[in-house]
Amino acid sequence: MLTNLVILAFLVGLLTVPVVMGAIEWSKHLGLKMTWWKWLLSALYYILLLFLILAAFTFIGEGEPDAGWKTLVSSAVLMFILGAGLLRIIMAGRTRNLK
Repeated sequence: MLTNLVILAFLVGLLTVPVVMGAIEWSKHLGLKMTWWKWLLSALYYILLLFLILAAFTFIGEGEPDAGWKTLVSSAVLMFILGAGLLRIIMAGRTRNLK
């Protein structure tokens, strides 16, 4: 059965390739020293972001909109905090300053 969630998951999967290609170009443009573990942390962050968004909209689609919106809001706060920490870790290895 083809549902809206299946279509959303398919589109998210299709958009993952440009996101990865963009992340590689972004890191080169900023002169970041990206090691394997920084790429791993970035990938885990992206996977967690997708999981939390799809989980929230699954709750909404299953008829539990309150749980879905609470999941979405709480995960947004969590992802903001984790994203700030990840950005600090990644930017610590900069090789050039931007002006």
